[in-house]
This record gives sequence, structure tokens and C-alpha cells, in this order.
Amino acid sequence: MRIGRLDRAIESLPELHCQSGLGSIRFVRAVQITGPRRAEIVEVDIPPLKPGDVRIKLQKTCLCGSDIPYFDYDQQWLSDEGMRSPYGHVNYEREKVYPLPIGLSLHECVGIVEESASDRFKEGDFVLGLPFNQYGFFEYLTLPENRVFSLPESPVSKEEVLLAQPFGTLLYAWRKMPDVAGKTVVVLGQGPIGLMFNALLKQKGAAAVIGIDRLKYRLKMGRVLGANHTINATETDILEAVSELTGGVLADIVIEAIGHAELAINQAIELVRVDGVLLQFGVVDHYYQDQYALGKAFMKNLTIHHSVGAKDAGDFIEAARMIAEREIDLKPLLTHSLPFDEAQRAYELFVDRQDGSIKVVIDFEK
Repeated sequence: MRIGRLDRAIESLPELHCQSGLGSIRFVRAVQITGPRRAEIVEVDIPPLKPGDVRIKLQKTCLCGSDIPYFDYDQQWLSDEGMRSPYGHVNYEREKVYPLPIGLSLHECVGIVEESASDRFKEGDFVLGLPFNQYGFFEYLTLPENRVFSLPESPVSKEEVLLAQPFGTLLYAWRKMPDVAGKTVVVLGQGPIGLMFNALLKQKGAAAVIGIDRLKYRLKMGRVLGANHTINATETDILEAVSELTGGVLADIVIEAIGHAELAINQAIELVRVDGVLLQFGVVDHYYQDQYALGKAFMKNLTIHHSVGAKDAGDFIEAARMIAEREIDLKPLLTHSLPFDEAQRAYELFVDRQDGSIKVVIDFEK
């Protein structure tokens, strides 16, 4: 990676009001995706601290599946083909899409308050920061106070507490779910989110958790995190396997935790029993959202819940409490940690699932 000065004015990207800085320092470093699978370190100007803002010195951050498309997909090709995302994170109105906006994509962030113009936070507070639209890959992150959440003092590591961000999104989804006690639940996908669901399901009393994935190392971790049974989708017909495990009834509840272009939602519909419940958590790339097997879901009389992100600060705070008090153990998910300077390598490890990676931490303190 090279370190360079970004010449264009920062005001040309209005989304970046969530950027970061520090006191009298004029420039700080950030990551910018400048082409398919290419993440470079650049310098950016520091925005002023507005009333109510909190400036966070990031310490630990983590990559998420929703960060994958910005690094891995050829956004120029998508634009040329008219396959434009509606979410507003990429400016497709430009003839040349790259470089992407500075700081895209990272959103699982914890650190220490460096400066505060908020009555709710003071310098030195340990906090979780929730960037706007995943613009979070900065050394210092400036956010309004309503996107900053206090984290508890705890004997667990900062990396573990960092998992309160993704785990908080699970707790938000959980409030839509029926009682799982005594139920058979399929978790389709044993990546970081699916594994967290395994742990939560066991903690909430599910009778049987069936984890499904294509990667053997993830299936092995699935059992560590609470799966009673695991199914390798590359070796077994998953519908036959789930039918055999459930005596032909299929699952009471199926949680789809894959998303992207794999259309796992259609597989999930196959695996849930008549009158069952389906939770779609994995975010499907919008280019494929018109390919759901909703007719079959209708004939099965399914109850379907969708969940994107988290809407309530209480979900993040409760997630942090559960982790800090060791009510739930997510530490096995933390497989790799790299310094900020190795952002390119961190993306590659996570996106390509190299070396048994599950959660890849970018450690700003290294």
C-alpha cells in the first residue's frame, strides 16, 4: 500500500460529515478503496467538531460481511452494466466510480473519546462508534452523540467488547423472533453472524441447533459455539439431511445468515416446516432481490421476519453487557488481528476466508 495525499476537497463528498480528526493535527490517515480488491492508505483533512459531536480515537475495529462488496466486487463493472446499488454508498453518477468514498467500508468500531462537544461523553470514555453508511475506516472518527454508545469496564478484552456491535444487531432481530425454547432451529451459514446465532440460540434454550455451511473449519467452530448438528453443504443434500434429523418435519425456525449473491433465502424456505418461522438476516445483494421463492413461502404459510442493522441503542448496550459479564462467550470468533497499516491484507484474509479466518480485527493500537 502507498500513503498519499488526497487532493480533492473533502466537501465534495457530503456523506463524509462523519469523518475524523484530532485537535490541532491537520491530517489523519484513512483507508480508501481505489479499485477492485485494492485498499490504500490516504491522508484526509480533519472536520471541525460541531456541538454534540464526539471524536473517537479508534482502538479496535473488525470487518463484517457487509463490507465485502465494496472491496471484492468490481463496482465499475456493476455501474457499466446498470447494476447499481440503491443504498447510496457508491456514487454511480460519475463516469469513473473509483476511487470509492474515503473510509468505505468499516463500521464495527470501538475506541477512546479524544475530544467531546457533548454533555454525555467526556475525554477518556471507552465507547462504541457507529459510522454513517459504513464510512468508518479512519484513525479518528467524529460522530454525533446519538451514534456513540458507552461501553462497560470489563475484564474481557476490547476485541471481545467490540463484538457488541454485530451482536447488537442480533439482539435487535431477536425481538422479532418467537420463543425458541424446545424448538429445532437451522442456522444457514456459519460465518460470524451464524456462529453468534448458534450461541444465542443455545443460551435461549433451543432444543437443537443445526448449522449448515460449505467450509469445514466453520462447521467445526459451529459446534464450539453451540450447534448440536452440522451439515456440509458441499458433501450432502441439505434438505435430505435436515429432513432426516427432524423425522421429516423439517425445522421449526430457519435463520438465513449468508446473504449476498447466494440466494440462500430460497434454500431457507425449503428447510422450514409448514407454518414455521423464517428469519432473513443475511443481506442479499439488491441485484438479486427479485428472485425470492415467495410463492413457495406463501404455500407453506410461513411467518417471515427481515432484519437489517439495529435501531435501538439498548441493543448495543445489552450486547456489551452480556459479553462483559460473560453471559455469552464470543471470543472463539476472534481468529486474526492485524495493524491498521495492513488493511489490504486484512480485507484479503476476511474476504477470501484464508487461514481459517472468521473475525478479522484491525488493531489501531499495534
